[in-house]
Amino acid sequence: MKVLHICNDFAGSKVHASLVRELDLLGVEQVVYCPVRDKRLLERNQFESHRVQFVYSYVIRPWYKFFYFHKRNRLYADLKSKVDLSKIDLVHASTLFSDGGIAYLAQKEFGIPFVSAVRAVDLIDFVGMRPYLLHWGRKYLLAAQKLYFISPWAIKMFRQMAWIQSVKTHIENKIQLQCNGIDTFWFQHVSRMPHEGKNILYVGSFESRKNVPTLINAVSYLRENGFPDLQLTVVGGGKDENHTQQSIERHSSFVHFLGRIDDKNELVRLFQQHALFAMVSWNETFGLVYLEALSQNLPVVYVQGQGIDGLFDEEHNPVGVAANPRSVKSIADAISQILCNPGRYSNQQVNFEDFEWKNIAVRYLQCYQAIENSLNVKK
Repeated sequence: MKVLHICNDFAGSKVHASLVRELDLLGVEQVVYCPVRDKRLLERNQFESHRVQFVYSYVIRPWYKFFYFHKRNRLYADLKSKVDLSKIDLVHASTLFSDGGIAYLAQKEFGIPFVSAVRAVDLIDFVGMRPYLLHWGRKYLLAAQKLYFISPWAIKMFRQMAWIQSVKTHIENKIQLQCNGIDTFWFQHVSRMPHEGKNILYVGSFESRKNVPTLINAVSYLRENGFPDLQLTVVGGGKDENHTQQSIERHSSFVHFLGRIDDKNELVRLFQQHALFAMVSWNETFGLVYLEALSQNLPVVYVQGQGIDGLFDEEHNPVGVAANPRSVKSIADAISQILCNPGRYSNQQVNFEDFEWKNIAVRYLQCYQAIENSLNVKK
């Protein structure tokens, strides 16, 4: 079997490379098509393999984001010029509109079946801001063999959307939950031990959607309302760093900024020294760092209706508390619940093997093979 991955973000995220690497170890022949908008991204996340062909292409231009059909058609033409599609058995698109649109054209011309992930960028950016594409979105949904969602909230949100109701009965059996995985390191260092820390930890980027200043305001509120000694440790950097840094500096009496930390052993130490982990982003697709924190038995404050919300049973052995990311009071209340009842929260219900990439790759391969068998594809 030869699988083509169409992935606009392969160079920007290690998630996709993790899947490709594990499928490679399972003996799957693969082609990765990665169109980029910046030459500096060429060959990023590529690795040595005799079974994987990486096809990077500096083909995306800044203005393409305003002309969806031109971008889709241009990338499809570029793909055909670089990859022999007659040798492909199945296409895996990493998003519905950007990558799934290209897979749809390949299916129409070459009869290649495809599966597609449906991500936050599809449900929020494309559906919310480009209603003229909904007709095409329905076509992609009907044409795909499987639709992968990485969180329960995304499935719930998708099923309630008005634009899919006319095709809902035709696609319901295609919907499948498949979470992303975390680095093997965390499986080798899982802890079930309770914590004695008293403070809060944030680890992540500083882009505006991560909402760090609002988290800081929630901690400030708690210091004025029953938790006068509460401290926040912040680890990270990147986009929007100046704005977040200004907020950190204004509250330097209780916010401790450690910069970016890539050493996983150091992160383990930090997780184990704190009472809880908090990340209250807007539009959080999943948030692998929640799982990293949970691997150290650190309770988490997560986003209500996004990210990992709905992934775990929060009535029995809860892993944390959900909060409204736009409400300082809601975030403060969630933190307070954990601080006042630390023994109630643990990672006992979490089966970390579900988030191991080698197991995730096996599930994807089983799906690929089932599709190939059901369609009796013979190349």
